[in-house]
Amino acid sequence: MNTTNAGDAAKDVLQHIYGHVAELKSKPPAPVRQFAAAGLMRCCALLKGILGLEDVGMTALAGILARQHWETWLVSLYVLLAGDEAIQVVAGDDIYWKRRLSGGLRLDREYHPDWAGKIAKLNYKALSDRVLELLRERESVDGPAGVTGYDVTYSYQSLFSLHGNLATIASHIVYGEDEWTVAVETAPASVDVALTPVLHTVHLAQYVFKEFGLNGDVMDRFVSHLLVAEGTDNKARASNRPTTSGE
Repeated sequence: MNTTNAGDAAKDVLQHIYGHVAELKSKPPAPVRQFAAAGLMRCCALLKGILGLEDVGMTALAGILARQHWETWLVSLYVLLAGDEAIQVVAGDDIYWKRRLSGGLRLDREYHPDWAGKIAKLNYKALSDRVLELLRERESVDGPAGVTGYDVTYSYQSLFSLHGNLATIASHIVYGEDEWTVAVETAPASVDVALTPVLHTVHLAQYVFKEFGLNGDVMDRFVSHLLVAEGTDNKARASNRPTTSGE
């Protein structure tokens, strides 16, 4: 794929989305669509952060935001597609962590004691599978067998960006024949970290815009060139698709 213009495309996407923020409003209660709209705003903020880190050559840290961006896209889309089912799951996760923190910090607070739903932390692998199932009912998301966004973004960035481990720490070691030293910065990433986040931002925005009666299809023009393999006819534009399928 052509990844050279992901940053420029991201800036165009953000400008377009921000131009419609005032229209993302509902008469309460409207938890599903406003949560999805809020998720879109979070994705935009994370995308801006990724661009900022890339601009100063800190692509390794941009990967941390890329994983959170994928999580945000996933949870927001799940809520929009599954409705109350998803609201219950997301709320159960929130209560789980608040109660766990309350116990660990000895705050002696029981959050939402009247909650009758399931209380459990989110399982992003199971959530990814569920969203993929919901998307397949609406669009073509088939890709390489066995490869999902969970593998491409979540697991990859866990290893190479997010956690303190051999991959992230040892990347600052410079190995020489006579001496080993350390580097302030790691080597730049070989891929454009902004590519997947900008595609996911557009994908979520199109669903959110449709929910609010706005035309989201126009955003395809900002990213369609990113989905055309280098050396092919650029007139053969591909439609925007999520990378749950590893595309």
